[in-house]
Amino acid sequence: MRPTAYSFRKYRAAALLFTFLSGTACQAWRVQPVAPESLLAADQPERVRVTRVDGSHIVLEHPVVRADTVSGSVLRNGVQQDIRIPLTDVRHIETRGFSTSRTVGLGLGVTAGLFAALLLVITLGNAAGN
Repeated sequence: MRPTAYSFRKYRAAALLFTFLSGTACQAWRVQPVAPESLLAADQPERVRVTRVDGSHIVLEHPVVRADTVSGSVLRNGVQQDIRIPLTDVRHIETRGFSTSRTVGLGLGVTAGLFAALLLVITLGNAAGN
């Protein structure tokens, strides 16, 4: 019996979803121990998360420091908007990077899920055989 095109699409969609979730699970925001001016001058990350003194967060794309202000753009309601935040309002800046603990957790979670599914199949197979 040949699988239908629908079956292939379903498996392909599941594989794409798993790949996407795996990739995002291995990433985490990390607080940078240097001043925003130093970080943005040295690394020039594409995206940073700024935590303000009041505890709110905002993700800036293409951030730069000009004088005493962090500037970047944010996509809101489908429109790119420029944002400027005074350095005095910045508690810290975070960049996105690889997270070993999240990657290990994902691997263990997937392994445990597969093992549980295997046990379930074996248990149901034995119950149906009796």
